[in-house]
Amino acid sequence: MYSAFALLPLLLWLALLGFGIYFMINILRFMRTKNEHDALLIQKVDELAAKLDQIERKD
Repeated sequence: MYSAFALLPLLLWLALLGFGIYFMINILRFMRTKNEHDALLIQKVDELAAKLDQIERKD
């Protein structure tokens, strides 16, 4: 019975460490996909700006 209570802090520490690692991995995945989407968005904005310049030059 006493040994089970002795393992409890270790198990809680490992659970907290595991959650921290899981959280950091999810943050890194999110940031990677966010950077990809932001790059696509910037590309689209540049294309729209170029089309607006072409329209303004025709006028």
